[in-house]
Amino acid sequence: MSTRHAARAAAPQLARIHRTPTGSKQSKIDRIRNARAQIARKITDGEEWMLPLLKRFNAELASLEEDQDLLFQAAEIANHAAPHRAA
Repeated sequence: MSTRHAARAAAPQLARIHRTPTGSKQSKIDRIRNARAQIARKITDGEEWMLPLLKRFNAELASLEEDQDLLFQAAEIANHAAPHRAA
């Protein structure tokens, strides 16, 4: 299991993440994935002029997923640091 998936799996159980930033990131990711799928269908139907748009959506998706992973990582770090502060 990659660290990204491990962080995602652990974060909801351990962290007190505000749902708004993570939720808004996920909704943006979902919208971009849907748009990217539509663009891919059009490209396969012969609309090759949309290739730069697909490239832009891929870059935006990668950026959003990286931000979301960092949010989960921060939550995991914070959860591991909390017991040490209490001691």
